[in-house]
Amino acid sequence: MLSKYFKPSLLKKISESAGTPVYVYSETAFLKQIASYKKAFRSIDPLFCYAMKANSGGALCALAAREGWGADVVSGGELYRALKAGFEPGKIIFSGVGKTPEELEYALKSGIFFINAESFEEVAELERVAARLKVRAPLSLRINPDVDPHTHKFITTGKLGSKFGVSFEEAQKIYLYAAESKHLEPVGAQFHIGSQVHSAGPYAVAAGRLAAFILKLASRGVNLRYADVGGGWGVKEGGEMADPAPLARAVAGVFAGTGLKVILEPGRSVAAPAGALLTRVIYRKRGGHKNFIIVDAAMNDLIRPALYGAKHPVALVGPGRGPEKIYDIVGPVCESGDFLAEAARLREPAGGQLLVIYSAGAYGFSMSSQYNSRPRAAEVLITGPSSWRLIRRRETYEDLVASEL
Repeated sequence: MLSKYFKPSLLKKISESAGTPVYVYSETAFLKQIASYKKAFRSIDPLFCYAMKANSGGALCALAAREGWGADVVSGGELYRALKAGFEPGKIIFSGVGKTPEELEYALKSGIFFINAESFEEVAELERVAARLKVRAPLSLRINPDVDPHTHKFITTGKLGSKFGVSFEEAQKIYLYAAESKHLEPVGAQFHIGSQVHSAGPYAVAAGRLAAFILKLASRGVNLRYADVGGGWGVKEGGEMADPAPLARAVAGVFAGTGLKVILEPGRSVAAPAGALLTRVIYRKRGGHKNFIIVDAAMNDLIRPALYGAKHPVALVGPGRGPEKIYDIVGPVCESGDFLAEAARLREPAGGQLLVIYSAGAYGFSMSSQYNSRPRAAEVLITGPSSWRLIRRRETYEDLVASEL
């Protein structure tokens, strides 16, 4: 259980000093997921690139960088954050379907590992930017392997009809074009089939298709060096990441002995178990047949339950009163969709009591907003059994208008 990383006595101290709502991260939990990946994949020694979209906070990114990981970024802002957090430029991959010319120029000037392009028009734009800079742009393509990972439709990205990637047929045309260009250097190929994939089977299918394609390209004189199998390894809400050994066996079974360097891009599986959202009860009420607990966190702090239907475990910090009841945990935002948990089974909390929402380390703060003019939460990092530090201060009302002219 994740509660072992978030001791009630320490959570109370954090709330007294940092206030609520506050995101709390466990350094121990974050590093444990990283160690699990390293152990599982040690036979093929891949490059791990942390998917920063999951949680781009500087403190967590710095931990990954110190472990020798690279970064997978999807915007110029994430690239800036990655460099600031200490990731080596030569271990940074720039992915995403809509990179602007300015972002492509920033990436090339920064000397990153490669650009992971997703359309012929993007490749043509990259070529123009590289020609202007008088460099050769290291290029990979995100290929859509048409594999169904059987996950939520919003996080399924590897089937034809998705906005992501190109087909194998189009990819071959692009690689042959790039191989003839003075300003493009084809170096790798990538797929990413989606998030919350709990079986290695879809990876094995996609990897097999990618390996066959890379071999076919080699017969046409285009020799790639890197095979990137993306991220998406599942982690259940309220639990730690499942052992990635089955994923490692599936990937190694395809690429071992090929001479290709394998790249993986874990994100959510590393960050999600390492974070929790700590919030405080404001009011309790009954509405019709429902019991409500109104807390000081809201959908602007954690949107995943409203957006994805995510079911984050919720627990009281300290004892409740009476028998367990069924509650909806809701926030102050003026939306019926503003809930953090539905049908949660809890004892009745006291006014002002703390609640902890687990598995919030990924796509929690990174997707938070100032909706309803609510300042974003503070963030802290637990660094030891009784030690922690503030890693992002709570926003103020002044921050809400600081950029307005």
